[in-house]
Amino acid sequence: MDPRYWQPLDSTSAGITRNPRRKDNPQKEQYNAMATQNLFAVLFFFAAGMRRFILTGLATLTIFTSVLAAKAATNVPLPVEPAVKAPGVTVTVDSNSTKAVLGAVLNPGLTMTDALRIAALPGNQGLIRKARSYGRPGTDALFAEALMAAARHDDTASDPGKFNFGRVRDHVAQIQATLTKLEDPAANLLSSVKARISEFTPSDVGGHVTGYLIVGGTSGGFAFGDPEFFLDLDRFPSAALATTVMQHELFHAVQGIARTSRLWSTASAACMAKIPHSEELSRLFASLEMEGSASLVGDVAAMPAGIDTASDEQRKKALRNVGMVGRSVTLLELSTHGLNTGAQVSYDNIYELGFYGDEVLYALGYVIARAIAAEQGKSAIAELTGRPGALFVQRYRNLKSYGKSDAVPALYPETLRSADQLAICAAGSVNVR
Repeated sequence: MDPRYWQPLDSTSAGITRNPRRKDNPQKEQYNAMATQNLFAVLFFFAAGMRRFILTGLATLTIFTSVLAAKAATNVPLPVEPAVKAPGVTVTVDSNSTKAVLGAVLNPGLTMTDALRIAALPGNQGLIRKARSYGRPGTDALFAEALMAAARHDDTASDPGKFNFGRVRDHVAQIQATLTKLEDPAANLLSSVKARISEFTPSDVGGHVTGYLIVGGTSGGFAFGDPEFFLDLDRFPSAALATTVMQHELFHAVQGIARTSRLWSTASAACMAKIPHSEELSRLFASLEMEGSASLVGDVAAMPAGIDTASDEQRKKALRNVGMVGRSVTLLELSTHGLNTGAQVSYDNIYELGFYGDEVLYALGYVIARAIAAEQGKSAIAELTGRPGALFVQRYRNLKSYGKSDAVPALYPETLRSADQLAICAAGSVNVR
């Protein structure tokens, strides 16, 4: 997430005016290999004859806005309401959790009292909460016990929360070097993050974002839907890579602020109620937009080659997925079809298939966002931020370049029909805050 000007990351603030997880998942590590190998087998199982997806409702918030003419189905570019100037977004980045944990794992005399004090820091509370989101036990006491075991070099001790502080201890020098570069005012890294975020932030969005630099756990970066983010510096042993991923995670927080200002009107809600599985479809398109736009803001694929080994590895991975975007188009169509026809697999499972492991749908979201920005400018991404994901799909479909090259691939018919249906309802939504 966008750190402000570089002063100590501990707690510096700067305004992002724009006028400014990976999220990740409970099964992220186990899912990786298996998700790719079984991809198409699972997909065709979805398409066959599945009953009904059941959802919980986090991204419903992202589905509403005051845009879009009811001409959605006609392929005419959709108008966007004029933005209202807002004070902008300010950001605080806190590295206290990282510094406390690094000091603790090097202290063999660490006491339980001190370990519990470190567990109570806000960044580490996010790490504990993330462990619980994976279905693991996550408490201050388990955090403290894992920290003490790492400090004693007792790597055989039980670590049910998978805080992995032994790994952190072994990487202390590397993490400290990355943090030093991030905090170096001469490097200007946080200012560059601020500038990047501001290009994509809606001018009518204002609020405050808190970013926590942490170490430990099993997630590179994550958020909980609040205007805050968490970034594990142990997973990004490069200041350049950490800065780019921070842009991605920070933009998720900006999206969260934008979502809260845009709710369904009564007319839009009534329209949505008439569309079978509209909630699930809305969530799918919203996730596509959110991850795609954030991946463009924190653009790992566009990082120059040769910066460092870690950055090159992640860049090659991102480019590989973009190069295989055809499978992403297929997955989106089959997922949409499964939702429209009913399925015996939960929405969470279909989300995992697309957004965890190999992150197949991240690539398509990125390709869509990149094409929109290339043809209509970064401000077009800002206009779509916090609005229904169906508008993101429809804006893409209306591009002059749509479907004319491998870089701007056409989507399948059912995907487009579903997006058009939802977009018509979105035309009645209003900005209420």
